Amino acid sequence: MIEAILFDMDETLILDEAVVRRAFRHTAQTVTRDDALALVLSYAAEGNARRYWKNLPPLALEYANRIGHSALEGLWAEYNLNLEPEKILHQEMQRIRVMAWADALEETDLDGDAVELSERWIALRSRYPLYPDADTLLANLFGKYKLGIVTNGVAGLQRKKWHGSGLETWFDAVAISGEVGIGKPERGIFEWVAKELDVPLENCVMVGDNSDRDVQGGINAGMKTVWLERGFKPKTVGADFECKELLEILPWLEQLASEN
Repeated sequence: MIEAILFDMDETLILDEAVVRRAFRHTAQTVTRDDALALVLSYAAEGNARRYWKNLPPLALEYANRIGHSALEGLWAEYNLNLEPEKILHQEMQRIRVMAWADALEETDLDGDAVELSERWIALRSRYPLYPDADTLLANLFGKYKLGIVTNGVAGLQRKKWHGSGLETWFDAVAISGEVGIGKPERGIFEWVAKELDVPLENCVMVGDNSDRDVQGGINAGMKTVWLERGFKPKTVGADFECKELLEILPWLEQLASEN
């Protein structure tokens, strides 16, 4: 019997890729009104950030990989300075955020203030819009199932999204890898949230867009799984149910309930 539905957050409930792309494009357009050149500048800045990220100090990079924290998240994350790996990330990203744009300006032979560009990108990126059908789905599930979030990333950033998006209205528990100390697809983070919800793992469903982390993680934890195909991440493992829209989950859950 299904008692709880667990959701990934980024690109499952909250739009992520579209906000990132808009932030890069609009930031670059403050330097040049030439759309093609602005695109080149934005790609250069993004590529620089990803390249510098790979050269982070080992302690910081290992930590980021373990909790599922990425280069583009590092461009606007808030870090816990009481945790040594996050203290290092804070120090490194203060430099990288500006360098990514400074080097991109040089590569494209454009004039601009790298500090101002970095700050503008952060302001534009700090948006947390939900997918159009997210609230409708959650309203239909609320009260029928216990609801939980299982998300990878540093606590400061994921908590900001959690509050800013209004998702806290619907959910009974939230598991953030940076707080729990372990990330998807490891079984431990699912055990943690299931304990918070007081529901056996086998009575939970995991819903997410990342086949490697969400679906494989749910399988590792012995749960039923739903893969939400958003077009950004490939399917690498089969789920119990696959869909392209959140509301498609409702009839599937009703079918499961009727079979019990």
